[in-house]
Amino acid sequence: MKWSQFFNTSIGKKLLVGATGLFLCSFVIVHLAGNFQLLYNDQGKAFNAYAAFMGHNSLIQFIAWGLKIVILLHAFIAIQLTFSNRAARPVKYAVSPGNQTSSWFSRQMAIMGSILFIFLIIHLANFWAKFHYGDMPTQTYAGFEEPLKDLYRVSQETFKQGWLVALYVIGMIGLSFHLIHGFKSACQTFGLNHKKYNGLINFIGVWLFGIAIPIGFAIIPVVIYFK
Repeated sequence: MKWSQFFNTSIGKKLLVGATGLFLCSFVIVHLAGNFQLLYNDQGKAFNAYAAFMGHNSLIQFIAWGLKIVILLHAFIAIQLTFSNRAARPVKYAVSPGNQTSSWFSRQMAIMGSILFIFLIIHLANFWAKFHYGDMPTQTYAGFEEPLKDLYRVSQETFKQGWLVALYVIGMIGLSFHLIHGFKSACQTFGLNHKKYNGLINFIGVWLFGIAIPIGFAIIPVVIYFK
């Protein structure tokens, strides 16, 4: 069987969803570390320098565009799998089997994934599009020859709007549910589940990706709003 044919099968698609999902898990850690610089009391110097590096480094930009492709691929294949699974069972169970056949998290993946996708579109419009294509203010800092785009100020002004802060918190709830199921599901897809490692996998999937990282992202706009 050719690779193109393999990745068109259910197993191949699950492997692609798992691989892209694990890649996105690594991305959120890096992104959160950079975003925490929004809380520094340095008039935005650290965060704007970070944003300038991320926005102009050729390698980072190549990875960034690859990331966007991965997100779309992940979402597209996940939707395909959802519809193919439903088509395989056109008649619903007379009585819902509930947790006997799947976890609560897995049954909410379509909803949480949709919430997360909408959040990502709004997030990219508010920050990424403005940074690269919008009319953004600049700020001059000691140690930098040229003024830096002041994404810090844009972020501070954005998170003074209560409805956007609420949207970000809801988006992070969607991210939390998505990561809790997604990380464990990806490990299962790649055959990493084992009684020796399941405790560690559950800890990383639930406490790190499912709780700590989404809370970290949600804290930033909340702190800025109430500051």
